[in-house]
Amino acid sequence: MTQDNTIRQWHRTARGRLKFELAGIAFARESGFTPEDYANHLWSTGAAKWMGKTDPAVAEYLAREIEAFRTLYPEVALELGKSSGEEAELIFTQGCLGGWGRDQWGMARNMGLGKGHVCRYCRQAFRAWAGQLGLQACPEPRVNGTCVLWVKVSREKHL
Repeated sequence: MTQDNTIRQWHRTARGRLKFELAGIAFARESGFTPEDYANHLWSTGAAKWMGKTDPAVAEYLAREIEAFRTLYPEVALELGKSSGEEAELIFTQGCLGGWGRDQWGMARNMGLGKGHVCRYCRQAFRAWAGQLGLQACPEPRVNGTCVLWVKVSREKHL
């Protein structure tokens, strides 16, 4: 019973974290900024410190992200897609970092945000974060309800 309570509490904490992040996007929009502006504000520094290095391999970076996603977003289902040395995909099969559950976009809607606002924020957050590590990363929503995060080595890294 204690483990069930701990899991329930952790899921509640994850929802609170999502609510806080979505409220930030809504506040930025109300203040005249775009979702991309807010993503740059939050995610343009700190990646190397978080990774423990400035130039991780794609697989290394993605493994670290998967670990974080499973901790911070316990209700989101994900699986590794195509992978090679230079690029890889992570597929969000149920929910995504912007919402999950029966009404995936309900919390965003309650804050005056649409799926598009959240996806724009998420896309730029990954670009800004991974770019610090010499990587390119971009989540792309699919029409079937999944989202694919692709990560690859930046061309600038090879120059």
